[in-house]
Amino acid sequence: MEATMIRGYDKLALDYGMLLDLRFTEGVGLVTRDEAKPHHKITLVGAPAWTQTANNITVPYFDGAGDYMECVAADTPDLNFTTGDYSIACWVYPIDTSTSMMIAGKYLLDSVGWELYLFALLADGYLTLRHHHASLAPDNRDGCYSTDWREKVWQLMVVTRSGLYPLHYRNAIPLTMSYEVGGVKNPDSAIARDLVIGTRFSKDQNWHKGNMWGLRIWNRALSPADVQLLFEMEHRFFEV
Repeated sequence: MEATMIRGYDKLALDYGMLLDLRFTEGVGLVTRDEAKPHHKITLVGAPAWTQTANNITVPYFDGAGDYMECVAADTPDLNFTTGDYSIACWVYPIDTSTSMMIAGKYLLDSVGWELYLFALLADGYLTLRHHHASLAPDNRDGCYSTDWREKVWQLMVVTRSGLYPLHYRNAIPLTMSYEVGGVKNPDSAIARDLVIGTRFSKDQNWHKGNMWGLRIWNRALSPADVQLLFEMEHRFFEV
């Protein structure tokens, strides 16, 4: 199921096509408000702690040992990307755990859907986007990645997908990409899968450790100008 363009969300052109917009303004509790018009109900599991940055921006802290967020499959058909374009953006302050740390995903490993995660922040620091497609077995998944992501610093990560060769940006700078042969093919429909944030599809490992803010998802590929605007609007929040 592909989402339709939302043009009533705010008056900023950057927000056209926004499907999910988590600003974490509550500062308390186990539910956070999605500011985008679909208004997904995001539940906090494991009670991530609420903290504030030096500039008084409220952010959740994931402890890497069971904290995560989720939204049930029935409420996320618009995030079930298959053939269409999409983009994901998030400010992250990750802390290395010597294993893969999920940002977000709606997927089942080697079967359906998409996922985005960090790995090896003390070494090369990989950010990887994967698509799963059992319909193409034995080619069950494809991925692409960028490097030099680091722990204990705020970074704006942006991923844009249009066609076979998605792009990554860090602080609005386009990164050198590595792709599997043939590119990143369309994921199979993950309509029955929950959206997970900070954990893998099974919700029992690959927990994120560190802070996040402003996780946003669009049903279009952001342009380089969009990415630059997003960074310019927000980098002062994190002294970047």
